[in-house]
Amino acid sequence: MNRSLFHIIWLLLFGLSQPCWGQVVSPLGRFQVDFAKGCAPLTVNVTDILLDPTAQYLYDADTCVSSSPKYNPALCPPTSATTNTTYTYTQPGTYSLVQVISTGVRGDTIVIEVLPSQPPEFHLTLCNNYGAHVNIIDTYYDRFLIDYGDGSPPTAAITHNYPPGNTSYPVTVSGYFNNGPVNCGGVTTMITPANTLPPAIISQVTVLNQVPNSGQIQVDYQLSPNVRYILQSSSNGTTSFKNIEIPTGTSRTIMNLNTLDSTYCYRIAARDRCSGTETYSNTVCSTSIEVLAQDGQNQVNWNTVVTPEFNRYEVEKDDAPFGSPINISTIQGVTDTNVECNVVYCYRVTTVNNDGGRSVSLKRCVNGINNAPPAKIDFLNATVDGGSIVLDWNLSAPINFYRVFRSTNNGPFEAIGQGTAPPFIDPNLRPQINNYCYYVVYQNACGIQSEPSITACAMKLTGSIENKDYLLDWTPYSGWATGVLGYQLEIMDENGTLVVPPINIAGNINSYLDPITQNRQTSQYRIVATSVDPTPFRSYSNIVRVDHPLQIFVPNSFTPNNDGLNDTFTAKGLFIKEYTMEIYSRWGELLFHTSDVEQGWDGIYKGSLSTEGTYAFKISATDSKGRVVVKNGTVHLLRKDY
Repeated sequence: MNRSLFHIIWLLLFGLSQPCWGQVVSPLGRFQVDFAKGCAPLTVNVTDILLDPTAQYLYDADTCVSSSPKYNPALCPPTSATTNTTYTYTQPGTYSLVQVISTGVRGDTIVIEVLPSQPPEFHLTLCNNYGAHVNIIDTYYDRFLIDYGDGSPPTAAITHNYPPGNTSYPVTVSGYFNNGPVNCGGVTTMITPANTLPPAIISQVTVLNQVPNSGQIQVDYQLSPNVRYILQSSSNGTTSFKNIEIPTGTSRTIMNLNTLDSTYCYRIAARDRCSGTETYSNTVCSTSIEVLAQDGQNQVNWNTVVTPEFNRYEVEKDDAPFGSPINISTIQGVTDTNVECNVVYCYRVTTVNNDGGRSVSLKRCVNGINNAPPAKIDFLNATVDGGSIVLDWNLSAPINFYRVFRSTNNGPFEAIGQGTAPPFIDPNLRPQINNYCYYVVYQNACGIQSEPSITACAMKLTGSIENKDYLLDWTPYSGWATGVLGYQLEIMDENGTLVVPPINIAGNINSYLDPITQNRQTSQYRIVATSVDPTPFRSYSNIVRVDHPLQIFVPNSFTPNNDGLNDTFTAKGLFIKEYTMEIYSRWGELLFHTSDVEQGWDGIYKGSLSTEGTYAFKISATDSKGRVVVKNGTVHLLRKDY
């Protein structure tokens, strides 16, 4: 064909042709394509209706249309015409497929639309009797095919029934366009058909705030997959439910409610989209609460819609159970008489149903009112700490201040100090010498004064040497209403380390005799009193320190006759670290010497038994503190026949 003539024909074709959406046959009826619209990659097959042997085709002729974004003068007139009747468009876009002929000004154009593939949007839900429903919400594709995965052919039907059983099936939804192939891919979702739709479960309904018009309630629930659920509510009753929303996740917060004056019941409908019927979850109704502060008590009232599944009410005070659960639905109030002045108390009520649903009210708090005198302190702990006595006690309510009174050696009580919170420390005392007793008076937050507390007297521990033992005595502890369970004696070394486990002593005994032994020259003693309580108080006495002197005992005679009795002259003692003993004759001659306190003189001198008579000795001993004791004297050697 002449190039100029081809150029003229080309321009005429584009000037006359108009794209016709959705048509497979060209506007002039000269040729047709099997698909004019589809997803990339899109393969089109061309059929020449007029069977012109000179027909050629340009599959992307927009490069020579000046109004097209593809216009490129360098490619005009087009030279890519081909007799091929099959072509694949690999990229999305709009293409002009032009038929070019060589005899006269003839030709025709079909617009080919190639679109990107994207997953179709749909909801797959279960139906009763092993049914399934596909709700297509996609607006991208014109048509859809559904493969229900059980071997049946793909179909456009949106409902399907499976055979009974527990088998899971892959459901694939594919989208496509009018005048296009089903080549856009699909989305597969697994489904397990069921004979009966699994119901939702409402686990808890919680009132988040209690106001007239902007109240909020949180509904917690459990949902099963592939079921169409609808959250429904009813005001002040369990009838006339209305749809609220499609629930997702595990909880929803319902806004703009009158939670001050109304209660709300909630249920979740499981809708069978195949038949349009509904089944329902358990019903849980909100619980409202009111707390009134009265003199000496708080009145707690609540309100809810009682369902047949009611089991009990659980009342909380300050996040702890208040009394036993209430299993009578008509009892909707309790009175708390354990109230202190100016203390904030918080209450909450939970309605519990047999089906496990819980309805939790708002936590409501009030400031307590109580004009009665506050309770006196029945447990006053007085414990010695060095030269101070520390007082401690328990108060369950805030106070303005307390005042402490002290008596010394049974004298009159005098005010010695005050504070706002225990403990109280009374310093610069001599608890090892004097007896100190205390009581406390306090003023509560409403300015009302308590009675004087129980009198607490710190223990005073004293010690004295009794023969060869050390006698400990202490004053009994007072200050606990439940009394003293018992005492423990702590025996420590000079560094304050326990030398033996604490010694238990009955509560009616106030003395102990500790043997003096070689092992302990310096001892420290302390008494610990324990109260009769599940969590007992402990009170400590003052510490008594005793430093025993070095002791040496020397006999005045001995009889070295090998009868096993008094055969050697041997010194005995306590707390001896270093030791020497020397024996002299009457003329000053040294007869015997030793540095071993266990070694005595048997009367032998130079291999022979010394004569009966009087001998001089000199003994020197040193204790661990470097203190020295020297003893000089005489001893009689007595001769006795065997």
